[in-house]
Amino acid sequence: MSLSKKELSILIEVIYSIVFALIFLPYFYENQEKTLLLMEGLVGKIIQITISSVIYFSVAYALLEVTFKKKEARDERDDMINSKSYKLGYLLYEFSLFIFIGYVYSKFQNKELLNLTGNQELYNSFQLTDGGIVFFILVLLAFTSILKSLYQFYLYRTV
Repeated sequence: MSLSKKELSILIEVIYSIVFALIFLPYFYENQEKTLLLMEGLVGKIIQITISSVIYFSVAYALLEVTFKKKEARDERDDMINSKSYKLGYLLYEFSLFIFIGYVYSKFQNKELLNLTGNQELYNSFQLTDGGIVFFILVLLAFTSILKSLYQFYLYRTV
C-alpha cells in the first residue's frame, strides 16, 4: 500500500490528534471540577502543548518534505476532497456546538431540580466549572478533528 504525500500529511494530523487526546486530555479530565484559576500547572501544560505541537509538526513535515522531494500537482479532485471534508468538519463542529449548549443547559436544569428537592449539600456540590467546559470542548474538538481527517483520508484513497 503506497501512500501519497497528501495522504501521509493527513495521517500526520490524525496521529497528532490521537496523541493529543491520549497525552493531554487526561490532565483536563482530572481537573474538570476546578476553575481555570485553581488548576495547578495550567500555564505549564499550555506551554507543553504549544512546544510539543511545534516540534511534532516541524519534524513530521520536514521528514515528509525530505522523503517526497517532488511537488504534487493540485487538481479539481483535491479541491473536491477538501471541500467535502471541510463540509463534514463544519457540520460536526455545528453539531458539537449543539451538544455543548445542551450539556450546559442540562447542567443548569439539573442544578435547579436539585434546588427544588431541598438537599442543599448536593445542590452546592453540583456545579458547572470552567475546567469542565474546557475539557468538554477539547474532547469535542479532538473528536471532530479526527473524524474530518479520517474522512479526508478515505476520500483520497477511494476517489
